[in-house]
Amino acid sequence: MTKIVNLRLTLLSIASLLLLTSQIALAENIYIKGEKARFRSGPSTNYAIIWEAQKYYPLEFLATYKDWYVVRDSEGDVGWVHSQVVGKGIAAIVTSKKANVRQSSNIKSNIKFKVYEGYPFLVKKRKGDWIRVVDAEGENGWIHNDLVWMSK
Repeated sequence: MTKIVNLRLTLLSIASLLLLTSQIALAENIYIKGEKARFRSGPSTNYAIIWEAQKYYPLEFLATYKDWYVVRDSEGDVGWVHSQVVGKGIAAIVTSKKANVRQSSNIKSNIKFKVYEGYPFLVKKRKGDWIRVVDAEGENGWIHNDLVWMSK
């Protein structure tokens, strides 16, 4: 019962903040540009940290309030992150248990390296069902878009 009440209050708070948003941004593709970011339960460092994410972690933009973004991640979690650690562009995160990053954009291409669920990338290019990605260390290659969730 308490969880349902807390969930309703959280959803009500988010809905209220969406209505009070100081800026309107249409379909901004965003991701974490810093080495690490902390997501909070509200738009200030006074709010609790609810999770952390690393560079190139993709996000779905929901709204802004002052210098804070309210965002959703690939798992549907909602939190607040400061605008200083957010970059604009498309990023992706591996959603399958494991995935091959290939030399070129086809299934017969050589495998450059393997990655696992939760591995983030910056998207550099799209070609059909394939995306060219680069990770935080600069490693790059092609991955099939069915294996990832991309920022919205």
